[in-house]
Amino acid sequence: MIDQIRSDVNILDIVGQYVQLHRSGSNWFGLCPFHTEKTGSFSVNEPKQFFHCFSCGRGGNVFKFLMEIEDLTFPEAVYRTAELAGIELDAKYLPQNAGAEDTQSETGKLKRLYAQAGQLYHHILVNTKLGQPALDYLHERGLSDELIAEFQLGYAPQAEILQAFFHEKKLDDYQTLRKSGLFSEREGEDLAERFNDRIMFPIKDQTGSIIAFSGRLLTPDKKLPKYLNSPEGILFNKRKVLFNFDKAKKTIRHESKVYLFEGFMDVLAAWRAGIKNGVASMGTSLTSEQIYLLEQTASKLYICYDGDLPGRKATKRALELIAPLSKFELGAILLPEKLDPDEYVRKYGPENFKDFVTSHERTELEFYLEYFRVGRNLETESDQLAYITDVLEKVAQVKDPLARDLTLNRLAKEFELDKNNLTSQLQALMQQVQSEQLKQDQANSLKRSDKVVYSTQQRQEKKRYSPAEQAERLLLYRLLHEHDVFLRIKGLADFSFIHEEYETIFLLADGYFDRYSEYESASFLDFLKDEHLRQIIISLELGDYGEVNEQEISDCLAFIMQHSPLEEQIKVVKTQLEQAKRLGDAKAIMEQTTKLIELLKKKQTEKSII
Repeated sequence: MIDQIRSDVNILDIVGQYVQLHRSGSNWFGLCPFHTEKTGSFSVNEPKQFFHCFSCGRGGNVFKFLMEIEDLTFPEAVYRTAELAGIELDAKYLPQNAGAEDTQSETGKLKRLYAQAGQLYHHILVNTKLGQPALDYLHERGLSDELIAEFQLGYAPQAEILQAFFHEKKLDDYQTLRKSGLFSEREGEDLAERFNDRIMFPIKDQTGSIIAFSGRLLTPDKKLPKYLNSPEGILFNKRKVLFNFDKAKKTIRHESKVYLFEGFMDVLAAWRAGIKNGVASMGTSLTSEQIYLLEQTASKLYICYDGDLPGRKATKRALELIAPLSKFELGAILLPEKLDPDEYVRKYGPENFKDFVTSHERTELEFYLEYFRVGRNLETESDQLAYITDVLEKVAQVKDPLARDLTLNRLAKEFELDKNNLTSQLQALMQQVQSEQLKQDQANSLKRSDKVVYSTQQRQEKKRYSPAEQAERLLLYRLLHEHDVFLRIKGLADFSFIHEEYETIFLLADGYFDRYSEYESASFLDFLKDEHLRQIIISLELGDYGEVNEQEISDCLAFIMQHSPLEEQIKVVKTQLEQAKRLGDAKAIMEQTTKLIELLKKKQTEKSII
């Protein structure tokens, strides 16, 4: 069944739900979802069905991708792949019937807990008397039953019912409950529910799994916060999560455009109006992690905050935050009458809101041209000078020469100025901006840390191979892809690879071909249990070896079996000996020391020199 799921699924379809990919040659490229980068080095090889990041070194097949991006165990990744691909599994293969519960990760257990809590809160809201006041409130705010169901909104009553519910579902492991963030600890081992008398907004990761809640207080209480979020933990990091991104990402990717709102209700109002590509941050300013998440799916970002002065100041802060950290084409929507999106929809209706938003998408520069007018009397010379100076400072940061020129024409015409004077002032400001930008880029490169598996030094070492190792790698690639070559080498009694990892892969390939008639790199990656060996296979598959020929195979065999320098073998054994010493492995130290002595004796006897 695992083989069938892997072969029935196109890895491009799965990865494409998380990463915006574009074709380049035979591969697809995008920004790596596993570390922060400005230039896309993440690739998907569709013919061979694996992914690889040339920067951080991560790679594997579709199961490995989901294990990495969703923090899943292998069985969970298989089920998730089937789910995303719409493959229906026979009941005997489902987790509860396949013994997967014993291997479920801590992340998986917590997600299951949150999923059950989400169902309970939603049921209480829409089906019980306890939830009626909360339901009435949402209806008054213009939310329909369909919208409430779409976003799985819920209600946490004043009475504590969650722990008894989990007990009934046999999900009441104390440590799991304690880590979930749904409870707080009292004295002893007593748990108290975190959310009481609150309308519950499920916070989901980009796959649609609930990972946290944000609870809005139903009954006003000055002693309590209006909104209360789940605490951060294994599942939830508010810096990396955007409300509604799971639902919005498909439309965002299709339109390559995203609208950023301030609050949950604004996102829901936009959804009612037919704007499906709206998101909101978790009650804080947009973070670099959230910006990067959006960069993977969109090229344009429009900020639609409240229309009052604080909202416009917040828009300015957001633009100034995002601009140096991204390549977005930025803009803003300026709502009239000091309204926020939710208020606009309730006052003028959903259709009018959508029409207004789509027809009032202003560029970043257009926003500043209007923003800098606020509070100034442009009939006075002093305010004119201050306004023009502020605008030119922003124009100096614009990369598009046409946009700069149009703005200068506009200023010159409005204030009856000589355009040449404006141009001279702008050029001086641009030189200053370029100098500051260079410093900022250097600072950002330090801030945007790469959380990678392999160091730069390790990546460089992987690209440098001795002649002997080059021969080994070519031969290994051939024997995997050409079964006649595999059978020929298998029949050589005195053949072995110099490097232990290549010999190990060769031996494992023998077991693989006992089970499979043909070689598939995606299948072989699952067959290998060691991550280092998987990375070797991926690096081999990334090579360009051309067509196989008999002379090539003979030359590789001759070089490895007859002409491979003993120095190469000695170097490998010395490395393994050093590793054994660092680990304090006495048995391995003895074995490698014995090998080294034998090789040194052989070298002295044969007088072999590289």
